[in-house]
Amino acid sequence: MMPSMPPATFVAQSQIGRGLFAGEPIASGTCILEFSGPILCLTEVRAKGQAAANALQIGVDRYIYLDEPGRYVNHSCAPNAAVVEDTKLVALRPIAAGEEIFFDYSTTVSDGWTMACLCGTAECRGLVVAFQLLPEKLRRRYVILGQVQRFIREQVGA
Repeated sequence: MMPSMPPATFVAQSQIGRGLFAGEPIASGTCILEFSGPILCLTEVRAKGQAAANALQIGVDRYIYLDEPGRYVNHSCAPNAAVVEDTKLVALRPIAAGEEIFFDYSTTVSDGWTMACLCGTAECRGLVVAFQLLPEKLRRRYVILGQVQRFIREQVGA
């Protein structure tokens, strides 16, 4: 049996800039994409200025400077996808064709980086912060569901 291929996606204008959208329905649990790009340290990421937002933290001082289309996945405080196994973006629930794909950036950040949240969901926290600064109940939920980077779980003893 052949392994299933990741679903089709496309980049388009979203409410907050460019975003990644489902090109076809995506079933819950489906791997949408695997993030890729050059590996950088924090100093190299910070040297990118505003483009530093295109980095995904995968270790205490390790980041993937995201290739397309991964760099277009936006944040939401009510995500429909999550990063698992450090680099895989997986659907948390069925995602309709044409729906924007989001994950909670806080599940991948521990370096103190923050940004204003513009997701507009009922769950919006107003600010994207390091995982350690999330409310305890939310941190516990993300850890139980396996939606937190491995290095962060090790840092917090989860």
